[in-house]
Amino acid sequence: MRQQETVSDLEETVRISTLRYKGGTTTYLEVLDGQRSLYGAQLTLASARGDEYRSLVQLYRALGGGWQQQ
Repeated sequence: MRQQETVSDLEETVRISTLRYKGGTTTYLEVLDGQRSLYGAQLTLASARGDEYRSLVQLYRALGGGWQQQ
């Protein structure tokens, strides 16, 4: 899934930004900006996964699947 790759890339960006901040070569604003982007991408990924699971349930039900109470 492409969105998972985006999340992974942004995690690496945040890691590098944090190292740069600790090394004194950048401001904390760069770290915060990276975190903001990462959290947005994670939210998008979670939403896409939820949509995928809902679609699978709808397909299963449309094909006659369901749960039996005993």
